[in-house]
Amino acid sequence: MVRSGLLAAALPTTIVTLWALSAPAPALAQPADGSGGGSGSEVELDEDPVSGDLDNGGEENPDAPRLGDQPVDDGPKAPAAKKTGYPINEVARPMTLPDFTSEVRLDLRLFPSPLDAEFGLRARYGITRQAQVGVRYAIGGFYDDGKPAGSDKATFNTGKAVALEFQLLVTPWLAPRLTIPMYVDPFAIAATLGAQMKFRIGDKLALVGFEDVVGFKLTDKFVPDLENERANELAADTLETNGITSDGYIRLDGGVIYQVEDNLAVGGRFGITFNNFDDADAATGLRLNVQFTPRKQLDLIGHLGMGALDDTDTFSLGGALAVRI
Repeated sequence: MVRSGLLAAALPTTIVTLWALSAPAPALAQPADGSGGGSGSEVELDEDPVSGDLDNGGEENPDAPRLGDQPVDDGPKAPAAKKTGYPINEVARPMTLPDFTSEVRLDLRLFPSPLDAEFGLRARYGITRQAQVGVRYAIGGFYDDGKPAGSDKATFNTGKAVALEFQLLVTPWLAPRLTIPMYVDPFAIAATLGAQMKFRIGDKLALVGFEDVVGFKLTDKFVPDLENERANELAADTLETNGITSDGYIRLDGGVIYQVEDNLAVGGRFGITFNNFDDADAATGLRLNVQFTPRKQLDLIGHLGMGALDDTDTFSLGGALAVRI
């Protein structure tokens, strides 16, 4: 009985001793000098490293799960294309509009003596980057047409001239143009051909010219004027009296554009027009103009000039407003 009691008393002590011997010893922190130290402390283990060296440009595991709307990096991407549009700078502008771009322009031309205020409307549209179409309409003029006979009162005379245009940009400096002007009453139709040129010299200067080189009638009437309804009425009156009208013309002109500021340009044009294809009836003309572009879609234009330097009646002042959409 004594022996059994001793065994029962020693059994708990033995179990505790065996458990203490089998448990793992706690990890001990090493001193900074590596000497081992006397009493140890628990070691704080680092987190598992991610794939790649982040400090050296490495990336986390691309297959790792992402939270919420975290963006996915698909690698390098090409830069987005930049739209150049239509420049404000007149020297830098191409001769045709960009594709799917429209421009509407209202013109006013004033002849002081005798008084004659002419209005015109033109529009053009870029089909492609190289090709554009356009229409023109001579709205009319405010002048004295002498009708009825003996009247000296200026009135508004509705324009009867319209035109269709087509222009193609062949090279950055050459854009041929075909225009078909028509007059309603009496009906007259003609054709004009141009070889518009624009040579850029740096960012400030451009040489321009030859928009309207030759014009000829396609019927036995006359070549309608798209800027002067008074001239058209005089030609129509000549036909009524069995007079002779011009068969057409050849016009050689050119000039310069100088870019004063990015939105301000000035220019001048000089040319010779051979009426009825005859050098005996040539007119020397001069024209100066200024263009201000307060906004990218808007041009304000002013000009003055003479159609024939030996005829003061051809002196005119003018302005225009052009809007692009």
